[in-house]
Amino acid sequence: MSEQTIQNELYSYNVIILDKYECFSLGSTTIKDLMDTKKIKKVNVAKKILDKKPDVLILDKLKNIIIYQEQKVPKKFKSESDIQKAIDQQIHVAKSLSAKIYIVSDGDQFIWINPLTSEKILDNKGNPIDFQVKPKENAKQLVKLINEICLSIDKDNNQILNKEYLDPTDLAQKINGILKNLTFASAKMSLYTFVEVFLFKYLSDIGILTGDNSFNYTYNMYADEECSDAKVLGKYLEGPRQTMKTLFPTGEDGTTIINGKVFHSERDIYNNYISKDNTDMIFKQVIIEFKKYEKRKGKFLDISKDFKSKLFETFMKNSDDKTDMGQFFTPLKVVKEMTNMVEIKEGMKICDPACGVGKFLLESIADDIDDYFYMDDHNKLVKKVELFGYDKMMSAGDDITTILAKANMLIYFSKLFRENNSLPEVQYLAKELLNETYTLSKSLLGTLEKVHKNRYQIIFANPPYYQSKTMKDEANKTEEYTLGGSGVESLFMEWIAKSLDYGGIANIVIPDGILSNLANKKLKEYILKFFNIESIISLPVNTFFNTPKKTYIMTLKKKSKNQINNNVKQDYPIFTYICTSIGESLDANRFDIEENDLHEAVCKYNNFKNLSNKNEIDEPFKSYFESDLKYKALLPVELKKDISWIIENWWSEEDKVKIGLKKEKDTSTIEDFQTLLTETIDLINDFKEELDCLK
Repeated sequence: MSEQTIQNELYSYNVIILDKYECFSLGSTTIKDLMDTKKIKKVNVAKKILDKKPDVLILDKLKNIIIYQEQKVPKKFKSESDIQKAIDQQIHVAKSLSAKIYIVSDGDQFIWINPLTSEKILDNKGNPIDFQVKPKENAKQLVKLINEICLSIDKDNNQILNKEYLDPTDLAQKINGILKNLTFASAKMSLYTFVEVFLFKYLSDIGILTGDNSFNYTYNMYADEECSDAKVLGKYLEGPRQTMKTLFPTGEDGTTIINGKVFHSERDIYNNYISKDNTDMIFKQVIIEFKKYEKRKGKFLDISKDFKSKLFETFMKNSDDKTDMGQFFTPLKVVKEMTNMVEIKEGMKICDPACGVGKFLLESIADDIDDYFYMDDHNKLVKKVELFGYDKMMSAGDDITTILAKANMLIYFSKLFRENNSLPEVQYLAKELLNETYTLSKSLLGTLEKVHKNRYQIIFANPPYYQSKTMKDEANKTEEYTLGGSGVESLFMEWIAKSLDYGGIANIVIPDGILSNLANKKLKEYILKFFNIESIISLPVNTFFNTPKKTYIMTLKKKSKNQINNNVKQDYPIFTYICTSIGESLDANRFDIEENDLHEAVCKYNNFKNLSNKNEIDEPFKSYFESDLKYKALLPVELKKDISWIIENWWSEEDKVKIGLKKEKDTSTIEDFQTLLTETIDLINDFKEELDCLK
């Protein structure tokens, strides 16, 4: 069988591969012909290269050559020397044309080569890749492999990289220090700028920003002695930055992820770039630090999911403009445990009415992202669940939470963006995943402006809690809120209670005032009538950054219409638990620690909720629960609308001491105290005598 016959059988001339790549079976067409007819992107190469006739090319949508393939007949592909001759025959052509991958094949064997090194490409375990390029049969696997290789190999690496999650917090700290040199840049302006440059690097590394829009292109401009710092900055602002704004357009709420406000450039009368405020020098320092970080830690391919939350602390903890920003700091450990308490099913609408940086929504589907969100064969996004995140602008122009939420979304869905990285595909995903998920309200009430009655099957929330007479008065004008209560938290509780669908689950963080204040009597009465209380879990003080407020996790399940109409009472116990640890230190450092009551509480809760009979628990579960002093099954009849629901009240003082909630009182008799007092007086007299001797 001839080389051309093998090609025709495998590829049948041109084949579209999942609308991502196009495969051309050639053999008699020169590189010059392909460039002249605009089949491939034109590049400057030697005439002898233009005369070459490639066998198979796989191109991306921008007509860049991704795979340059040399086809051989089996009889010329038997020995290692045959294979090496085949490799040597055209690899210089592949390299000259900037092909990402070079392949030699006889139709059965496929040898994958890195054109930059002439070495075989290896999988993440170090084995040579021998995947057969048969786009009619294995298009999905082929696209996945191409994407992984293109993200991994370069002139220094031939191997697919293992997934390692970077946490560039130390880089953020370094950049924060550099940006402080701009005396006019506030902490928030610096944070906006860091996020933008971070995304510039990230989008370049995952293959969305390429060519002269890429981070490396900008970085390499500094090596040109004739290229001023102002010109590099100007080219960035006019090039990559504008491309990013095109890829990620502003949503209807006015927010986008590209919001750097620090760097400026303009042109003088001779059309030369200038930077009057010297931010061009600062930009250079920032770009160089990002490159240094890459050389130490690797490309920005897989980013720690808690990184975006840490950014606020890095830039804002010593700032004067951090008011009302506690929503950044629902620790990821708490978020993960709370989402693990709820089962997500296809078709659900999941909401967070005070979403901050969006961690509840994203963690709720993190383990099943590829099942719940994927592109079908027609390049349409399939959403098996719907996510709704709402937030309120706390002060004029303050949209940083929503920007970080959208950036978080991009990180969580990096695989989807990598595999669909053309301009129209990225714009489509940005609209569907970023702008359609998160909404920033600029009104006084924000999310609270309108209750979404019986809309969501799951609500996660750590809503803000503070006193605001203005907000209460405005909320009352809407006629949406009828339960009174104390503080903004009571308004959020009412919004959640009324917006949850029948049979839906709300898993929310609440301050102790919701459980204890008499002003919340009507709210408690409403909960008892419309909900089953699944759990109340006490969290330790200082669980949340920047507030010593005592908080609880409360899990509510809305009754069915029939249960509500027939006034059906909850007939099973409430799972309650007292936590003294959450798996991290409860200080500004937030170091990981082994003690984690919250994880134990969630494990026990998940076992408890699946019991067929919660009123009479059989062994071995009976001992499993009752041997833990931090657990109690609380009967619903014990919760009245006019008493405190603080669960610690159901533990004895002795048990509180045993579980470490309280310290044991150190009591002594009068005689013991007299003895201690006499000993103290004698000790003071001894010191007095020694001092007298020193005179």
